[in-house]
Parts: sequence; structure tokens; C-alpha cells
Amino acid sequence: MRITNKNTTKPRKGKVYESESFKDGQFTEEELKQYRLSDNEIATILEYQSLLPILQENENNTISAKELHNQLKVSRDFSTWIKQQIEDLELVENIDYFIDSPLKGSGLVDYQLKLSDAKEIAMLAGSKGGRTSEELKKMSKLVRKYFIAIEKAFKNRTNWNTNRKNTLINCKELRGALITKREELLNGVPEWITNGNLYSIEFSLLNTVILGMSATQYRKEHNISSNEQIRNYFSEDQLDDVERLERYDAQLIISQEIYSYEERKQILQTEYDRVKNRKTKWV
Repeated sequence: MRITNKNTTKPRKGKVYESESFKDGQFTEEELKQYRLSDNEIATILEYQSLLPILQENENNTISAKELHNQLKVSRDFSTWIKQQIEDLELVENIDYFIDSPLKGSGLVDYQLKLSDAKEIAMLAGSKGGRTSEELKKMSKLVRKYFIAIEKAFKNRTNWNTNRKNTLINCKELRGALITKREELLNGVPEWITNGNLYSIEFSLLNTVILGMSATQYRKEHNISSNEQIRNYFSEDQLDDVERLERYDAQLIISQEIYSYEERKQILQTEYDRVKNRKTKWV
């Protein structure tokens, strides 16, 4: 028998759900460990991120050549060095780089480099021989090692996220149900749940059914930080269960009009236990 929701409290307001599965910005050591990198590769990426933040300004189209000069620890004077890099790489003014107007009264100018060209300069600057300092050689070598390691990291991260793209609420039926039945579902959420994000609420419901514990407990047991997706730590069987339960959950909402959080949780738990007790998985 279906339980009719009698909650007459003011409807909750949902928040826009934003996935952090494809993260931008710097990698953390914990994240890099997920991508099958060696300890040396992880150390290279972390060192690069620490010593060359200028090369990570991906939100900008260009970066300061002076900052790059400083962070690479170039011993030659800036003006001579940057002109040599432009000549060696055959960079074109107003296409590959732009010259800033000199500061009033100083005559000093900076060059704004396209990020891709700045990275190439960093990789090659220490391998030209001559009077190249040991510090510059080390920094340039670090950059080259970084791009080899980061290519592997991105490839493995892409595979990781591809395998887990359906571990978010990407089931079309469930997403549609959460949108069309938003008010009814929010009214069916128990008062002890203070989170107003409907996607997050449903996300947690399914996690709890599969894990047998709350996300907080799971994070504590597996030492997972609060800003990481716990489903990145699910087994392949658990990831299959996520997709299956999302489809089943959508049917409960759309076909059976079960909006009560507690009732759906009980039904989903029964379904999950039933399938887990079988030898063959439901497809």
C-alpha cells in the first residue's frame, strides 16, 4: 500500500546541482593516487604545481613573461632572455605574444605570452646549452617531466571519469522525475534532512541504500575528504547497482507516484537486498 504524503510544511527550495567529477585546477595528492601514477610522477606534478603557478593560469589567455622568468629562476636579464626565446621559437608579435606599455617613467616593459607558447618556452629554456644555469636546467627538466606525467594523469582520469559518469544522477528517467516532481519530492523529505538540494538528497538516499551507512560514516571509515565524490571509491558492482537503482527509483516516482523519501528508501533497500542475494545480476 502506498503511503500518501501529508506534509503541509512550506516546500523546500532546491539548489542547482553542480558535479565536481571533472575538476579543474590543481590536482591533490589524494586525487593523483586514483590515476595509477607512480610516487615519482605524483611528486613531479605536485612540485610543478608548487613552483610554477604561473603556468597553471588556465583561465587567462596570456601570462606574464616576467613572472615566468622569475619562476623558472633564469639568471640572464629578462629583456635579453625573452627576446632570445621569441627568436628561437619564431613567435609572432600580436599573435603569440603582446608587448605591454612601459610603466610611466620606468621604461620597463613586460611581454604577455600565450599560455601554450609559455609552456613551450619553459620546456626548452633549460636545454639550450651555453650559459644556461643549473637552476634553469632543473626547472626546465621539471616542466618536461611534468607534461609527461600529466598526460598520463589526464588519460587515466578520463578513463576513470568515463567509467563513473553514470555514478552521478545521469539516468535520464530519474533526472526527469526530479525535475517534474520537484515540489512533491521536497515535501516528502523528512524534517531531519536539512539539505535543500533535491539532487543531493536523492544522491545520498541511493548511497545509503548501497553502503548501508551514511556518507559521513563512509567518509570517516575510508578517510575521504568532504569535497571528494565518495562514488569514486565504489567497486564496479556498486557502480552497476547505482545505475540500476536510479532507474528503479525513477519508476517509483513517475509510475507509482511515491514521493515519500522514507517509503522509497525502504522499497529501494528491499530491491537492493533481493538482487544482492541472487547469483546473477539484474540487467
